[in-house]
Amino acid sequence: MSLEGKNIIITGATSGIAVAWALELSKEGASVFIGGRREDKGLEVAKQCSNQHTTFHKVDVASDESNKDFFAAAAKHFGGSSGSGSGTDVSSSEEQQPTVVVECCVDFIFLNAGVEGRQFDKMFDNNIITFDVNNYDYIFGVNVRGIISGLKYGTPLLRKGGSFVFSSSVASILPDVTLYGASKAAVDSLTRSYAKQFADSNDERLQSLSVYSINPTWYISEMTERGIKANEGMSHSIIASMFNPCQRPGTADDLAKTIKEMVKGNLPQYKSGANICTDGDTHFPLDEYLSRLKVATTTAAAEAAEADWQQEAVVDVDSAK
Repeated sequence: MSLEGKNIIITGATSGIAVAWALELSKEGASVFIGGRREDKGLEVAKQCSNQHTTFHKVDVASDESNKDFFAAAAKHFGGSSGSGSGTDVSSSEEQQPTVVVECCVDFIFLNAGVEGRQFDKMFDNNIITFDVNNYDYIFGVNVRGIISGLKYGTPLLRKGGSFVFSSSVASILPDVTLYGASKAAVDSLTRSYAKQFADSNDERLQSLSVYSINPTWYISEMTERGIKANEGMSHSIIASMFNPCQRPGTADDLAKTIKEMVKGNLPQYKSGANICTDGDTHFPLDEYLSRLKVATTTAAAEAAEADWQQEAVVDVDSAK
């Protein structure tokens, strides 16, 4: 199934795993409008995409005004902004302002932009006495405010049956990364809340919209590379053995394939409001994550113990000869 005719918006697509999403979706024929803070990187990603309709527009998702400009540019790019005709009225409340009607022109909006904090090693600094409120403002400004602004300005653009997909994390249900985890827990909550708000709407288009979160385990990305560098002796494989039920680090390509299947409509088991855990090239409801992780780590520990026992037995036999 080709994605030709699908219009998709992705924020945070100048680096990390979302770059792979843009490349994969454009390769399948979708028209992709990407955003991020680094213009040079964004333009480079747009050039790499297979579809000539892929376009970059700079955005700082922590800024309401920047979000407003970004989504207005996306509407114009997809041919969805006009001064008349049917569509969603997003005119100003001031009577003297002319009415602007935005034609619903987008199928998926991926709100992916996110930060771990100003320093990766500070992610695990949970001491309330040394709590850095500026770091809190920075993390929540991007990870939570960015979602809210994206909802505000993106909702008028979605076609009937369109979807929001928010980037969250399994950190939302883990106790070790207080500020980052709390910001992702907020994202999970917004997913469920706005799924219900849309479902309860009297507006037929809004009622048809879906909202999901993607909650990855440990994937190799620019963000996690910073984590490896900040923790001497650690590796992607070691961390994945502690946090990934699949017991290996995920890759950007793994996640891009799952995203592609979602856009193609091949994940019907997930209903609007779902928090979807992605783990390597697999996926399942987030509420299964901890039980799956326990089984995986217990099994891995037992296999390691068995391997050690067998090695000791070989050594004992050799010594007895």
